[in-house]
Amino acid sequence: MSIRATVENIDNLLRSARELRDRLWSDAHRPRYHLIPPDGFFNDANGTIFWNGRYHVFYLGRMPLPDPDKPSTLQWLPVLDHSSSRDLVHWIHHPPAITPAADGSTPQGIYSGDAIENAPVPTLIYHVPGQGTCIATSEDQELVHWTPLAANPVIPIPEQPQEYTVFDPCAWYEQGTYYALIGNKNSRPGYEGDSTSLFRSADLANWEYRGPFYRSDRRWTSEVEDCACPDFFSIGDKHMLLMHGHAPYGMAHYYIGRYEGEQFFPEIHGRMNWPGGQLSGPETLLDDKGRRIFFGWIKEPRPWQEHGWASVMTIPRLLSLAEDGTLRIEPVSELEALRMNPRHRADIQLTPDAETHIEAVRGDCLELLVEIEPGTATEFGVKVRRSQDGTEETTISCLPGRGILKIDFSKSTLDDNVKYPRFARHCEPKGIDDSERHADSQEAPFELAEGEPLRLHIFLDRSVLEVFANGRACLTQRIYPTRADSLGMCIFACGGRSTLKSLDVWDMLPVNSW
Repeated sequence: MSIRATVENIDNLLRSARELRDRLWSDAHRPRYHLIPPDGFFNDANGTIFWNGRYHVFYLGRMPLPDPDKPSTLQWLPVLDHSSSRDLVHWIHHPPAITPAADGSTPQGIYSGDAIENAPVPTLIYHVPGQGTCIATSEDQELVHWTPLAANPVIPIPEQPQEYTVFDPCAWYEQGTYYALIGNKNSRPGYEGDSTSLFRSADLANWEYRGPFYRSDRRWTSEVEDCACPDFFSIGDKHMLLMHGHAPYGMAHYYIGRYEGEQFFPEIHGRMNWPGGQLSGPETLLDDKGRRIFFGWIKEPRPWQEHGWASVMTIPRLLSLAEDGTLRIEPVSELEALRMNPRHRADIQLTPDAETHIEAVRGDCLELLVEIEPGTATEFGVKVRRSQDGTEETTISCLPGRGILKIDFSKSTLDDNVKYPRFARHCEPKGIDDSERHADSQEAPFELAEGEPLRLHIFLDRSVLEVFANGRACLTQRIYPTRADSLGMCIFACGGRSTLKSLDVWDMLPVNSW
């Protein structure tokens, strides 16, 4: 290639890069302080680890590669992308950690996996379609360079059907032995529903199948549910199995229970997402402070190709056990570094069926702490991203009589193309109409004790809304307001009187430059 042709090619690349950057900058829905891809699409968090003073998050990105059947076109194959941070607030993007083999032997790319908990050296375990479970290690202090094992796939997809499936893996290391959970189902009679299969190894290369890891219960989950993208770890004096569910809708859910004799015995089941919500593909890490920190994939209910990017990672969340053994879920304190322009209000009486507008609070990148005493109200809460005339708004409310925490997004956008599926595509019941096919709210079970106020900790970041309630629930939602004035906020009560005990609001500094 001549020097002239090279210069022209570079000019074209730079022009394209600038055009994409301008497009991303101008997107009013692109978050400002969440971990997002620099461009393109990502999904599941697939490996998180604290190493050498940094928090590392690996996730399924997409890499353009020539299509072997159509050399003039590109195919977007999954790869394990990689970002890291020293403070859980400011993130840098690294080259992909695991990519499809140059010889074309992994034509479908790299699928979900995990960082092996407590491994002697940083180790990733992941699925390769058509092959099976693979492993790579890193001796690099920044975890940029990874070396796949020569023995890959270490757990191949069996030629004949087995009771275990070879699919999404996770693994941990204890007392000289590696343990792995392989697959999202196990077909042994009596293990219908969500389940997974236990393997163990002394050397990472040779693995022994040990049988189903736990038995699920129909009082908690339906038979159609599965245990994909698992993550298993100790928490308090118990163990927790966190997982993604593909059906009947995309979700994150978990068990807390006992781990004895290579078996897990669930005692509590909980969900982190409900129909209409967008949380999936969860993953956790243990940091140097002994904290169990959670990340999850927030999906995009709009085509990513139209916008040049898609998907968001949740803010880092701290998981712990309450005194009664239930799960506590809270934002990490590091996010307080982004606070600016504080505002405070207190002791405001909320009259029935009326809205109290907080004129000093406007914006689309906010942190809010809200405490409301229920009083006699049947429903009470907060409205955000509200237009001046109320045609656009998102409502966060508690209905104590029904035991529900709710995000109503029926008026979140005037864009008719934004839809929130209620079911996974392959689980949609036959013959339903559009009103049943799509959700206009996300509702989670949530009980207030006698005399307990509602304490909401809300993170609003343009199209991302994360709502923590009393440290024991969190709802995750995407919203897409269209109006430039959809920046307002109000407090409300219905059916009776409530009291806004306190309101603290901060604008949030952006950390995403593009």
